[in-house]
Amino acid sequence: MKQLLYKIGLVLLIISLEYASVEISFVCSAFLFIAFFNAKLSSKALLLVAFLAVLVLIGSFKVFNPEMDYYYFIKDFIYFTRPILVLSCTYFIVKKLKSKTAFFSTLVWMGGAYAFMHLATMVVYASNFSTSIEQIRAAFGRYNHVETVALALLICIKDLPVRKRKNTLTFIVLTSILSLSFLLYFSRTMLVVTFLIILAYYGYLKLNNKGALGLAAGLVIGSFFFAFLSVYEPAQKDGGMIDSFLYKIKNSFSESFNFEDVNVNKLDRRELWKHWRGYEASVVFDENNEDKAWVFGQGFGSTIDIGFEAKLNNEYTQYLSLTHNGFAYVYFKTGILGSIIYIMLILYLYSFYYVKNRTFLQKSYNNLIVGCSFYIIVTSFTVTGLFKPYDMAIMLVGGIFALKQLEYFEDRDTRNTGNT
Repeated sequence: MKQLLYKIGLVLLIISLEYASVEISFVCSAFLFIAFFNAKLSSKALLLVAFLAVLVLIGSFKVFNPEMDYYYFIKDFIYFTRPILVLSCTYFIVKKLKSKTAFFSTLVWMGGAYAFMHLATMVVYASNFSTSIEQIRAAFGRYNHVETVALALLICIKDLPVRKRKNTLTFIVLTSILSLSFLLYFSRTMLVVTFLIILAYYGYLKLNNKGALGLAAGLVIGSFFFAFLSVYEPAQKDGGMIDSFLYKIKNSFSESFNFEDVNVNKLDRRELWKHWRGYEASVVFDENNEDKAWVFGQGFGSTIDIGFEAKLNNEYTQYLSLTHNGFAYVYFKTGILGSIIYIMLILYLYSFYYVKNRTFLQKSYNNLIVGCSFYIIVTSFTVTGLFKPYDMAIMLVGGIFALKQLEYFEDRDTRNTGNT
C-alpha cells in the first residue's frame, strides 16, 4: 500500500509540473515535501540544495525595502524556492521506492500517457489541422517536457521493464507514440534537450577523446546545416510545415541574443517579437547598469520596464517580473554573485562525468545527471531555466540522487559482506 502511495505522489508531482502553473507545482511539491519528509539528504543532494538556498538568500536581501511590491516579492520567492521543494520531495519519495526502475518507469509511462492524449486530441480535432506550425502548436500544444524526458530515458536506460524481450511489442508501440507526439510539438527546445541528454548519457560531451569525436562530428554536421540555412530563405508565412520549422531554427540565435536596431517606440513592433528574448535580456543589463546593481542584483520583487505596454498572456503590461532568458533572470534578481552560484550549480552537475564509477549503474546515473546540466543550459537560454514551472531537470536530478544513495548503500553492504 505504501509503495502505491509513493508512486501516486510521483504521478501528482509530474502532473503538477506539466500543468505549468508555478503556484500549483509549488503547493503540490510543498505538500509532498511535508508528507514524505525525511531528515536525511545525501551530501550531493544537500550541496545542490545549498546552491539554490543561497540564491534565495541573495534575492531576499531587499525584503524590508519600504518601496517593496510584496506581490512580486512573494512571486519571485516562490519561483526560486520551488526547485528546492521539487528536488527534495522527489528525493524523499524515490528513496522509499523498493524498485530501482520505478522512478524512470513512472516518468516513461506518464510521458506515454501525455503522448497518447496529444495524438488522440489531434485525431479527434483533425478538421482543425493546418499546415501552419504556429496554428498547430496553438491548437494542440507547444511543448511537453514529460515526453522529452520520457523519450530520452526510453532510449538511454536499457534495464527498464518495458525494454525486456517479453515486452518488445509494448516497447515498439510506446516508442512510436512518444516519437510521433514529440515531433508534432515542433519544439526546438525539446529537440535540442533530448539530443544533448542522449549524447551526454553515452559520453559524447565529456572532455576526452570520445567527447572530441562527438564535438567534431557535431561541428561538421552543424556547419553543413547552417551553411544550408545561410543560403536558403524559408518562408515565414504560408510556407508549409518544413519551411515554418526551418524559419524557427534560423531565427533561434537572433531571437535569443540579438534584437538589432528595432525602434521600440514605433507603433508596429512586429520586428521586435522576432528578437523578444534578446530584447528582454538587454533591458535587464541596462537596468542593472543604470542602478549599479551588479553584485546583488535588484532582488526579489523587482520588475523590468520594457518601455511600452505589450500584450502578454492576454494582458497589457509594461513591467515584467520574469524573462525568458534564465541567465538574465538570475542576474537581474541576484546579480553577478547569484549568476556565479547558478553557473557553479550547472558545473557541479557536469562534474559527475568525472566521478569514479564502481558499477555500470553508477555510471548510468552520473551520465544522466550530466545530461540534466545541458538540459538546464538550453532552457536557461530559452524558457527561464530550472525556474520554469514545467522544468523536469530538477525532478530528474532529485530522483537520480536518491537512486545513487541507494546504490551506494547496497555497494557498501556488498563490500562489507565480502570482507567478513
